[in-house]
Amino acid sequence: MKIFSWNCRGVGNPATVRELKQLLVANVPDTVFLCETKIHSNSFQPVSSEGKSGGLALLWRKGMNVVVQSYSKYHIDSVVSMNDEETLRFTGFYGQTNPSLRQQAWDMLRRVQSMVNEAWIVGGDFKAILNNSEKEGGRRNPKIQLDEFSNFLEELNLTDVMTCNGWFTWTNNRDGTRLVKERVDRFAISKVAMEMMPFLLANIVRQSKSDHEAIPLDTNGSKPKDKGVDHRVWFRYDTCWGKVEEAKNIINSIWSADKLGPWQYKQYRGMKHNIKRLEKEINEIMDGPTNDGSMSLLKSARGKLGSFYDMEEKYWAHRAHFQWLKKGDRNTRFFHVRASGRRKKNSIERLKDAHGEHWPTVGADVLRLCRDILKGSRSAECINETLIG
Repeated sequence: MKIFSWNCRGVGNPATVRELKQLLVANVPDTVFLCETKIHSNSFQPVSSEGKSGGLALLWRKGMNVVVQSYSKYHIDSVVSMNDEETLRFTGFYGQTNPSLRQQAWDMLRRVQSMVNEAWIVGGDFKAILNNSEKEGGRRNPKIQLDEFSNFLEELNLTDVMTCNGWFTWTNNRDGTRLVKERVDRFAISKVAMEMMPFLLANIVRQSKSDHEAIPLDTNGSKPKDKGVDHRVWFRYDTCWGKVEEAKNIINSIWSADKLGPWQYKQYRGMKHNIKRLEKEINEIMDGPTNDGSMSLLKSARGKLGSFYDMEEKYWAHRAHFQWLKKGDRNTRFFHVRASGRRKKNSIERLKDAHGEHWPTVGADVLRLCRDILKGSRSAECINETLIG
């Protein structure tokens, strides 16, 4: 199960909507918790904003069994039924910086904890840090404030989940010595959740627009990567190459797959390399030491990242064979999933035996059986349910 948490700072902004769509399709979450939506809505489980601030939303994928238990301006609490028939308690939490309101928010979470019997995961913008290593720039937080938050998590028997990449999750986007970075967005889990999901992973997804980073949490942990297919000799004309002079020259001179395929592969890999490079650059700026040029470098890197996202959108939109790419409603990861999903439909990811265990080596047996069927020496009826798992 994948849970996604993000302080989106207003989903009425077209740029935020676009980025949210990309994040959802790229991470394919089952449940999504959003803070500071700044909207009034009844199309999902919302907690409306007060004035121009606040607003929470809990969304879940179609087919998910999610039952909301309670909600307030500080939280949305839910029980999620998982595929293995076990239940999980997920609470989206929105903390407060004002001391009195902070205690109200914490008291609300205490009341939720008193009713929890399942594995419990809490995620969101806590607006609090555990120690001064989770902050760079600005005033140091008083030790009593750090201890209060640490003791609060301990009281609820919650353990902070460290992200496997990056550290700071928020910046005030100021220049020079006024720049402040903090780790305020996080997931925390109960002991029961740790025992039930020992391989869970959380990571930071850097944004090109927002001052808060998104955090996806995967309760199953990392998935083994499939062996890729070499696409370097393929060529399909994509609209993103339309303005590239080199592509025009190659097409005009030699209409040949063995020339265009490697060129397109090189261009696409270059585009992906630049996206990863810029994401890494943003990571280093966010988590590295602050200097006078940090904010300008961060803005520049985010701007370039947004440009490459645009190029990537055009690439996947064309390959998806859909005309759903409209101004103000572009969604790279959606097109990516639609395009690559066709290749995955008829592929067998893993085979299991009659007891549900994965077979470590089945390649030779499957190949031999398929060869025998094609030769006519065996019929397809000999394939049993165990083999096709």
